[in-house]
Amino acid sequence: MYQKLKNGDNLYEHEVLEMLLFNAYPRKNTNPVAHELLERFPSISAVLSADIDELMSVPGVGEQVALYLKCVGLCIEKANTAECFAAISNRGEMLRFAKMRMNGHSVEILELYFLDKNGRVTRICRFSSSDSDRVTVAPEELIKLISVAHPYGMIIAHNHIGVAANPSVADDDFTKQCQIICSMNNVRLYDHIICSGEQCYSYFETGRLDGIERSYSISSILKNGKE
Repeated sequence: MYQKLKNGDNLYEHEVLEMLLFNAYPRKNTNPVAHELLERFPSISAVLSADIDELMSVPGVGEQVALYLKCVGLCIEKANTAECFAAISNRGEMLRFAKMRMNGHSVEILELYFLDKNGRVTRICRFSSSDSDRVTVAPEELIKLISVAHPYGMIIAHNHIGVAANPSVADDDFTKQCQIICSMNNVRLYDHIICSGEQCYSYFETGRLDGIERSYSISSILKNGKE
């Protein structure tokens, strides 16, 4: 069953419930309890929305298991009703979001924000180093992150400690590297934002990103290689 889950294969309802119950019964065959629950309730949704007393009336379900199932149901309810994503609809919001995230750190922090096509931040990947005043991401790691998350767009943000927010040569090189990787994976690089205290530098707003995008997209590289 775990292999089916890992491969993204279709699972029957009782199999999904069995795996969920493994956390409550780590050393027990959960198949009978899963079937008992689905005989009492018509679906997993009904199981997870049932009252604790109702759950405890099912053979094999004690108080701790009932509380566990109720907690899972409440988590799903919160996830379905709450606003789970920060939405970035304009450049001002983008800068405010990055500044908020970068504020107050004593070491250099780098974050990648993966966005969907509606501008919602769906993943935040943070990198830091206490041994250096500069942090970066290896190309192979960035490629792996993108291949897993499948973002529509990406924003880079990092802070400078004790110096102005102006980009360094290393910052430019990292932006170029990210642009190439994003272009190869059909991901739009929206901006690279550098924060230092109250200062923020935007590669997009200064036009720096436009030049990098023209020179370091995969199509430009292939074109220049033919010339």
